[in-house]
Amino acid sequence: MNYSTDRSGLGFWSVKEVRLEAAHILDLADAVHHMESTQVTPFLSFAMRDWAEAVLRKEHLVVMAEGGFSESERVRLIIAPWGSTLHSKDANISLLWVRPTDPRAQLEHRQILGSLMGLGFKREVLGDIQAGVKGYYIATTAEIAPFLLDHWTQAGRENIKVSCYEDKPDLCPDSGEECRITVNSSRIDAVIANSFGVSRSIAQEWITQGKLRKDGLVVSKADTEVQADDLISCRGQGRIKLLKCTQTRKDRTAWQIVLYRSQRH
Repeated sequence: MNYSTDRSGLGFWSVKEVRLEAAHILDLADAVHHMESTQVTPFLSFAMRDWAEAVLRKEHLVVMAEGGFSESERVRLIIAPWGSTLHSKDANISLLWVRPTDPRAQLEHRQILGSLMGLGFKREVLGDIQAGVKGYYIATTAEIAPFLLDHWTQAGRENIKVSCYEDKPDLCPDSGEECRITVNSSRIDAVIANSFGVSRSIAQEWITQGKLRKDGLVVSKADTEVQADDLISCRGQGRIKLLKCTQTRKDRTAWQIVLYRSQRH
């Protein structure tokens, strides 16, 4: 009798396209069970990664996340039978280095992503796009890397050079800006909204979408309280390091923070 992965968890996803993405991951789990072979997912978002890791471990499978960078936001999951030993190379990720042919020109992330989409690639074959000291670094599936090396010649209006990168990428320094914010309470939605200059409703949407992490763990509740030394990351926006809090004369909470704007896309 063929084993079939439990699919009751698909009900967690209300959007049809996202539910189909989750179903594909369960198809890969079935393939691991039936063929006892290693499988690799497309690049996944934070929310999908957390869901998939929880489901797959209940299926007694070995799971490893790899994104091509030391702290990747978008990752591929390597799935293997119980007892297997996995390595980062099993994720089949290529790291590409992209820079303008004109040394005076500067690329922007929107040019990079837009040109890749213009070539017909879906986001699932693309990982993080990170700014380097000279150009950009892009994590891709190994399958599409040869095509990009041969045919990706332009980003926006700029002609580009593309090559594989084997060493540790020379990324732009992750320097933060220390600043002070004041909030009515130390709820995480209030702190995030004030730090990134958005409304509370937008901050709550980020939480619902699984974009927020506190000290590496996904935040699911908008009323989660924060405290000094917490590190909060928001996918696509950046990170916040909470230093210390004080009370203002008007009984509001003032936080001293370090804000790191995202260079990943």
